[in-house]
Amino acid sequence: MTEATEAAKPRRRWLTFAEITTVIALAIGAANFWESHREREEKRAAAAAPQKAPAKPLVLVSTIEDGGNALRLSATGADRVIQTQTIVFPAALGVGSIDTVGNPHVDAGWFASGLRKALGKERVQGRLPIGIITRYTDQGTERTDIATYDIGHGWRERILQSDAPDLEGITLIARLKTEAELQQNLDARWRQRHPDPEADAT
Repeated sequence: MTEATEAAKPRRRWLTFAEITTVIALAIGAANFWESHREREEKRAAAAAPQKAPAKPLVLVSTIEDGGNALRLSATGADRVIQTQTIVFPAALGVGSIDTVGNPHVDAGWFASGLRKALGKERVQGRLPIGIITRYTDQGTERTDIATYDIGHGWRERILQSDAPDLEGITLIARLKTEAELQQNLDARWRQRHPDPEADAT
């Protein structure tokens, strides 16, 4: 083996190491470039995608049925479908809550007797506060709305029967965060409109 060959050995090993280092550096640089490119593409795609508008609060509307004996309830918005509802009444009526499934409505027969007793002779055109817990789907997303509404009503005289509430429609009063607030809100609203004379005298 000549001196030239011996002198070339370390140099060849050095060049091989340098090449490996260069390849590694290129690979790292390419990976970083690809990652950066992918992030930019994801951001572009997210920016181009249609943004979903935030859910709008539910508002129920009513249609008079059965000559004023009932109200058919429906949700505003074509993509909203009511699944179940719980109708809650002021405690003064002595009426338990009513659940409906796939048939959103309010029937005067649910509370007519309790309302007559609570009002006594004070049976004039007025408003009855009720609570409505609505479970519904909004574009496929399940949601729950808790709110108080006023039912507008008059009174209809009947032959050989007690007069009955004549339902006119509903109006949204307040939207609540929890079901626990609902009964308190209803009772406070009832007392505001129908103060107890005995309670006021004490």
